[in-house]
Amino acid sequence: MKLSTKELTESLRELILKGEFTSGEHMREIALAERFQVSRTPIRVALAANAKDGLLKYSRNRGYSVRSFDKRDIIDAFEMRSMLEGVASRVAAEQGMRLDAEQQARRACDVNDSLLLQNCEIDEASIEIWREQNQLFHSAILNQSGNRFMHEMMRIVQQIPAVYPPIIAPYRLQDLRLYNAQHRKILDCIIKRQGMRAEALMREHITGAGDIFCEAKPN
Repeated sequence: MKLSTKELTESLRELILKGEFTSGEHMREIALAERFQVSRTPIRVALAANAKDGLLKYSRNRGYSVRSFDKRDIIDAFEMRSMLEGVASRVAAEQGMRLDAEQQARRACDVNDSLLLQNCEIDEASIEIWREQNQLFHSAILNQSGNRFMHEMMRIVQQIPAVYPPIIAPYRLQDLRLYNAQHRKILDCIIKRQGMRAEALMREHITGAGDIFCEAKPN
């Protein structure tokens, strides 16, 4: 089935975020067109869209390549993310979390608890499940805010650390268990309408994850 331009853009974005292409790698239009079974025209549109989002950079002589991010970029991204998600957590607590959002966040915690308790090692399958459930937890809180500008800012901020492969390798099993325990504490504060506490815990949660991520990057 032929992908629409929007679907193609999102598929390419997902590949970049998963580390399918290395930092600085040239994005070859012909190879991408063959991979997605489309002409080069929609490939150019998808490349331009991802460049606009900051995942790719454009050079007149070389075309598009995967943008490289240094440690300072990653530190700044995690700092901004901690601020944005901290505010989102406080707003969710002050407004009262919708039942569907609460259920989504709680279910994500349950799935990851079960996953992390039964695994002694983090294999590829476990990584994919953990990443998906982690995203569901954070999106449940972010979506609660109803602030579209916050969504757009988060979309930009979240993609920066993700392009540094391997995406999750710096995290140990005990780290992931700790993060899931922190998720439960944050959710508990939101449900109890403890806005300031929820914001502080979320900021601490994101900052701690960023510290571990940055320790694994040499420069």
